[in-house]
Amino acid sequence: MTTMIRHTFWLVVVTLILSFPATARWDYQDDDLPTPSEDALSLESEISRLPSKLFMTPSDSNKVRRLLAYTLDQQDREIIAFNEALAVYRDEANEEHWFDVQAQYLTLNSLSHSKQRLLELASDKTFEQLTGFGPDGVTQFKQEFEITRLNAEYFVFFQLRSLKTLIKEIFISPVPVIWVGVQVFFIYSILMWWLANEKRLFEQFKAHVAAAMTKPPIWVRLIWYIGRASKAIAWLIAITVSLRVLSSIDALTQLYYIELFTWWILGGSIAISFILEFVQRNSLATNKTVAALRLSTVRRYVWSFIVVGLVLQIASQTLGKGTIYYWITTLFSLWFALITLSVIIMWKKVVFESLDKISDKPMLIHWASTKKDVLIVGLIATAIATMWIALHHLKNRLIGLLSHYTFFNQALTYLFKIEVAKQTGSNSDGNLVRVKGDAAFDYVQPGDDSSPLISYAKDEMHQLSKYLLTNSPAICVVTGERGVGATRLLTQILHKAKNAEPIYINCPIAGYQELLVHLAVSLGLEEETSEVKILNHLRKSDTHYLIAIDNCQRLVKPKVGGLNDLIRFTNLLRRSKQSHRAVFSIEKASWRFVDRARGERLLFDWVAFLPRWSEEQIAGLLDSRINQEENYTVSFEGLTVPKQWDNDSESEEDRAKQGFYRILWHYSDGNPTVALRFFRFSLKRNKETDNVVVRLFHAPESEELDKMPKPMLAILRSIVQLESASPEDVSDCTQLTISEVIGTLRYFQSRGYIDWNEDKARISDHWFRHITNVLDRQHLLVK
Repeated sequence: MTTMIRHTFWLVVVTLILSFPATARWDYQDDDLPTPSEDALSLESEISRLPSKLFMTPSDSNKVRRLLAYTLDQQDREIIAFNEALAVYRDEANEEHWFDVQAQYLTLNSLSHSKQRLLELASDKTFEQLTGFGPDGVTQFKQEFEITRLNAEYFVFFQLRSLKTLIKEIFISPVPVIWVGVQVFFIYSILMWWLANEKRLFEQFKAHVAAAMTKPPIWVRLIWYIGRASKAIAWLIAITVSLRVLSSIDALTQLYYIELFTWWILGGSIAISFILEFVQRNSLATNKTVAALRLSTVRRYVWSFIVVGLVLQIASQTLGKGTIYYWITTLFSLWFALITLSVIIMWKKVVFESLDKISDKPMLIHWASTKKDVLIVGLIATAIATMWIALHHLKNRLIGLLSHYTFFNQALTYLFKIEVAKQTGSNSDGNLVRVKGDAAFDYVQPGDDSSPLISYAKDEMHQLSKYLLTNSPAICVVTGERGVGATRLLTQILHKAKNAEPIYINCPIAGYQELLVHLAVSLGLEEETSEVKILNHLRKSDTHYLIAIDNCQRLVKPKVGGLNDLIRFTNLLRRSKQSHRAVFSIEKASWRFVDRARGERLLFDWVAFLPRWSEEQIAGLLDSRINQEENYTVSFEGLTVPKQWDNDSESEEDRAKQGFYRILWHYSDGNPTVALRFFRFSLKRNKETDNVVVRLFHAPESEELDKMPKPMLAILRSIVQLESASPEDVSDCTQLTISEVIGTLRYFQSRGYIDWNEDKARISDHWFRHITNVLDRQHLLVK
């Protein structure tokens, strides 16, 4: 331990010694250092006391003119003096002459920055006179060019002296230089290690994130994106840090300019790689010609910006923002104008081809389309068309991004629906009659096992597969609103099962005992098989079963003891002691009761909540259900649809169809069954031509429901929760008398709110959405 402490102590001592600056001098005094002349310093002081241009008085403006004239005269005299000092040093290189050269350099540098400040405070006329291309501007250009030549000669002498000093110091004490070399070697050793391992590390990180989460957060995706330029970033960091370390040696302080070049060139290359990657990703949906034009346009502008930034920064730091600086700015402005002109010519054909696909265009764009081939006017027309189509696509992209937020889509669709309703009401056609009954299913077909599958609930399906498609026992629940697609999800899971015998059972309305009969038959047993025998069969069976029970809300009653059947059936499956798996579908209205009644004592391994369908999913479903046979065509022609910001369909009929789908999605609140019903409800037949067209449906509305007493709404809620309910069931759940329930049910039936099936009441499909909306507003139900 003592030896370790001693070694550590000496290591710290050596490190502190080596950390001292390489060229520390203890005998220097402030008077030994060169400084600008007293006139230059007094001029700086006087300029610093001037107010900003916004608060200048006429006397301040006159003072600025006098100081500016004095500064220009001083620069002329100091240029001559600086030239003479360099000539003397060139003939006899000693310390005294070099001191004079440095003092002249600092004086001219101070005057240049004083001139920059005065030009910023001068009037516009004076500024244009000294920085323009007139006689005064040319004179100033020659003066600044001479300063640039003298500064270049000074830097050559400075570097030669610095190198000689460095060589002398190395012979006196090479330790500081060796220490700097060790640091640089260490930096580039890390760089080489990173370049050899960065690909493997990024792949491991990506695999770890993919295994831990399905949707990585934005910062993770940003790391992946940066990883595409990781080598260039690593080189930039290594070069910058190594230059900072080397510049700690006084003889190498001018390495700052190399760092400046590195950041503009290498940093600019990194920036352009990111921009090109972004443009390329967003060009995947376009053709190769447009993608190539985008990449070429980006390269031209970004590389020009890098060159302009580098030149202007060097000019401002060496000469200040004087005449040469503004001449360079003007020349580069012309350069960018030429690039813009070449880009317009390059994009001309693509722009007008894109305009031909857009039907709604302002008059100015129509004029531009007619003048595109005129010699000079054609360039102006192309520029106008390019700007308009860029703004048009930017607007559509912005609307598309905002459409990911439900509140924006809902608001946009609500306004759209109001406008369509106004136009449809004013353009009603007496020749149209509604297609009723089973005839509507000939045009918009019902779903079956051969219907195309819409991509829906991928995350929920993935999570359920972790429990149900393994060899471990599990009981899961799928819950969602009635008609949202739980049955189709169950069948998809059953089709994926490879290590178990799939069984699908639609829970009967009669309840638990009838469900046991269906389960016994599905297991190959007799109908009269008791619960005990079913349990013994499951325990002794060599076959593993994946049992899907649909509509399990029929085992739930929203009352005290209403979960007994569900708990009893769940316990039956849990006691089987085999790798049997089960999945139940329970409507969301009933699941809320289960969740509240059980609290933390839930019965299931996983509960999957099915989301609402998006607008794109609803549109895909409706398109897949339209009958494609010639005898059952459905036309959207004549459906009056206002202009939509995010819809650039090629034809009016396509635009009307997409707008109508948006209304269905909004009204159904993402419920595909409700959307399909009102799609069929919107089919109209022309009595003269016998063609079937689509017109806006009239959604059911009733003020009676909003004003209805709470006991009547409680009956509706019980029917929604029970799915199908007899008067006795409703009476038990609401604590109302049987006579009150029967009277209320008759009232509901007379208005079409409910349908009867096997002496059980059920919310009608037509009124389902309106009733659930009312119950949700009254806080009696959560949709």
